[in-house]
Amino acid sequence: MTRGGNMHAALLRQLFLHLMLVGMIFMLANVTAFAVNASKPTSNVLDGMKFVGETGEEGKKANNPDTISFEGGVFRSSRCEVLGFGPGTYSVEKQGDTYKFTATLVSPDTGTLEWNGTITGNTVNGKIRWQHTRWLVWKIDRNYWYKGTRP
Repeated sequence: MTRGGNMHAALLRQLFLHLMLVGMIFMLANVTAFAVNASKPTSNVLDGMKFVGETGEEGKKANNPDTISFEGGVFRSSRCEVLGFGPGTYSVEKQGDTYKFTATLVSPDTGTLEWNGTITGNTVNGKIRWQHTRWLVWKIDRNYWYKGTRP
């Protein structure tokens, strides 16, 4: 191959590598944008709402005060945060005058809490399922309730 042919081949290789790099950058940008959008809640219609109430194990009396709130597409429970469960995104669906919401709160040490609730007017009623597995033999699967009102 001649000297001019080698230069031409080198330029083509360099162009190919640059195009591959640009393509990878665009692909990474699209994947990142998808991941950010996928983590957003479907609706923030409950944002700004706060409820003060009590919670207890299913079939038992209330044993803990709890304040739940919705802000920035995120659901929080003051009682759950004290127990190590972080806030989580929520989803909501409107049915007539009632809003039905779900949220999952996760603790690295004590499992997950699945919240399902209904808000009608200034009142919220919720069910909470706590699940935790440890060492493949020790399992927790308990149900709790929540009742609250807007302050």
